[in-house]
Amino acid sequence: MECEVCNLPAVVSTNNGTLCGEHFKERFESITLETIKKYKLIKRGETVAVANSGGKDSLSLLYIISKYFRKSNKIISITIDEGIKGYRDKTMEIMKEYCKRYGVDYKIYSYKDFTGKTMDDITGVRKGIPCSACGVLRRYLINYAASEVKADKVATAHNMDDEAENVVMNLVQNDLEKMIRLGAYSGIVKDGGFVPRIKPFLFLSEKETMLFSILNGINAIHTPCPYAGFGFRGLISRKIKQFETEFKGSKRNIIESMLKIKESTDTKKGIKINRCIHCGFPSINEVCEACKLRMELQN
Repeated sequence: MECEVCNLPAVVSTNNGTLCGEHFKERFESITLETIKKYKLIKRGETVAVANSGGKDSLSLLYIISKYFRKSNKIISITIDEGIKGYRDKTMEIMKEYCKRYGVDYKIYSYKDFTGKTMDDITGVRKGIPCSACGVLRRYLINYAASEVKADKVATAHNMDDEAENVVMNLVQNDLEKMIRLGAYSGIVKDGGFVPRIKPFLFLSEKETMLFSILNGINAIHTPCPYAGFGFRGLISRKIKQFETEFKGSKRNIIESMLKIKESTDTKKGIKINRCIHCGFPSINEVCEACKLRMELQN
């Protein structure tokens, strides 16, 4: 198998090409920058918060954003510490190392500070799938952190696999409203309490982001969250991987279908947004889901 650019031995063959190491890295960065340009994800002078777990995806994203935008934009790393012993504590040390290497300031926000309990504590006292509680808290704290550092955008390292899973999960749950908030520039509601989320890796697979991190010498932990397999997402993820194996291009097609639906859907009707009576952040209900969960855990 030869590189389609230089005919040297290829290290990878995906929908984005059959390439040697150097040309794969160039193609990966080029696709990321094309996505940023096409969807106008980052404008000159904006403050960009990078959601950085210390994993392969987010460190690769931090690398590219700091490489290409640190001269024109303020970049800051924000990390959500769920409190998963033996997992998040290790990735946070890696995160700090790479922030120092790239010259990026960082801030850490934890579940324990917000709720009084770590994720490990929560799984011990709360019935149900851990991911349901974790998702609520993570989304809330990312927005809270981005608001506190006065970011114009918060960049997440969601890749093609993540987004395809989001689309299928929303289809299975018959939730068109949530699905049309997906895409490279997430969200349809314009509110000062929401910091827009951007996904520069939307058209790059999990396999590609892992290879990019390895080829760039990024010493990240490549193991998933220990609670990940318990959730609905884990089931959907396995099914989509099976689709991709049997029908190459399935993940990309799922995302492209979602984007077409989003373009043809009237998103101007919007959703009525209230303010949570406890934290003041935007919420559909009188009390946001994060504050409900916090009160449940504290009680």
